[in-house]
Amino acid sequence: MTRVVLDTNVLVSGLGWSGPPAAIVDAVTAGELTLLSSSALSAELRRVLSYPKLAKVFANPDAIADLVASASVEVLTTTQLQVVADDSDNRVLEAALDGGADYIVSGDDDLVSLGSFRGIPIVTPATFLVACGSFLL
Repeated sequence: MTRVVLDTNVLVSGLGWSGPPAAIVDAVTAGELTLLSSSALSAELRRVLSYPKLAKVFANPDAIADLVASASVEVLTTTQLQVVADDSDNRVLEAALDGGADYIVSGDDDLVSLGSFRGIPIVTPATFLVACGSFLL
């Protein structure tokens, strides 16, 4: 099964709206993808879901974060990276590397512009669906 790390922006978009991120989240919940996460990524998701500007979309952010955690494989990250300027982006790379991810899916230009990291493709949600869509649809 394909192992994927979803950047927080993809998870939030997929949980709250339609489009490619939602199709990816649906594939995770259907058991078609293995979602890799880490304690740092889970904490970031919990923090972002609690933003006041998202309160109308996510009435119970803690429950949603708990559901995502239950659908994820928790990676114990031992690698510490400083590849990109944003520390939260480095946490994505760490989880992917230590978890043996097949893909990193992100809408973040700093990550996507890398193209790949140590052999792990970094792609947008739409590109991921094109690359893996045959088994997701």
